[in-house]
Amino acid sequence: MSLKEIAQMTGVSVSTVGRILNDPKHKCSSEEIRKRVLEAARKISYIPNANARKLKSGDGRADEIYSINILLTRFANETADPFYDELLMQLEKELRNSGCIISNVWHNAEFSDEKASRSESIGTLIDSLYADDERRHDGLIIIGKVTRRALRVLKTKEKNIVSINRNSTNYEVDEVLCDGSRIAREAVAYLARLGHTKIGYVGDCHNESRFTGYQAALAEAHLAPDLDYVFDTAPNETNGLIAYDYFKGLDEPPTAVYCANDILAIGMIKGFGKRRQKVYIPSVISSDDIDASQYTKPMLTTISLPKNDMVRFALMLLLDRIRGGHKIVSRLELEGTLIIRESCRNYSELTEPEYYI
Repeated sequence: MSLKEIAQMTGVSVSTVGRILNDPKHKCSSEEIRKRVLEAARKISYIPNANARKLKSGDGRADEIYSINILLTRFANETADPFYDELLMQLEKELRNSGCIISNVWHNAEFSDEKASRSESIGTLIDSLYADDERRHDGLIIIGKVTRRALRVLKTKEKNIVSINRNSTNYEVDEVLCDGSRIAREAVAYLARLGHTKIGYVGDCHNESRFTGYQAALAEAHLAPDLDYVFDTAPNETNGLIAYDYFKGLDEPPTAVYCANDILAIGMIKGFGKRRQKVYIPSVISSDDIDASQYTKPMLTTISLPKNDMVRFALMLLLDRIRGGHKIVSRLELEGTLIIRESCRNYSELTEPEYYI
């Protein structure tokens, strides 16, 4: 199948289709158009011409074209958090360029929910994913946190699995990991170096490595934990705004806050302007470095995760396992990078003029 055929299916130009499929950072004029093009490419199992010609002619071995499933576990759809959207776009591009067919792209938050995974329904849910799909599946790539119970059931369906994550699978499957605990410790340590002693946390607290890292960083900085400074919430922009209002209402709010991901931090920063509060403007740091983090006011200080490398190494591990290259469970751990922007200030500078979104 060609770009021209996808263009005919979606009613957009061939050049637009090419930009959407070949450039994960391309800013499409319409999210609906981008979604239509991606869905059409998945539907027809599109792969670039060179690999398609090899498949048609039979010049390559049959096992060189692999059918891969993708599972995102944090949200009902990837657009709920741009970090997952950016990872998915890059992954799909790398899969197509490697001559792989994308069989299914599933989104389901229950796979990361400990309570949901403890029930018998998790097995039924996984069965339903495969119930109407009789195609051959060569591998599964999981993006996001997944519970051990869910992972063990998935392993009965898929022989070859790799996880891209910030919470380790503890060697259940191959994984590419940016350790959430290390990310949080680096972020909180930076706030401590700026002189902050009252540091809050916004994000998931349940079996979450970033919360564990936050607690460890406080101990390393000899700072006493305060339950009032912990806001346990699901990661989305609205909850970031709610967290800002919560902290603002405390008698002695934290002077700095670590948000578990950028989208929560963006919600908090928007609270500065929407509430027009000149009294409470904490320093805010987070992790992921999504594109939008560069356009907040103030620009967001964050721990950048190497998304492109995470995807490439995950695909390398998966293809090597499919081809019989390694048998033992393997882990590749990548480092995050502190990106210093405007949203964090020294404690001594808190009386200086504030920023607004």
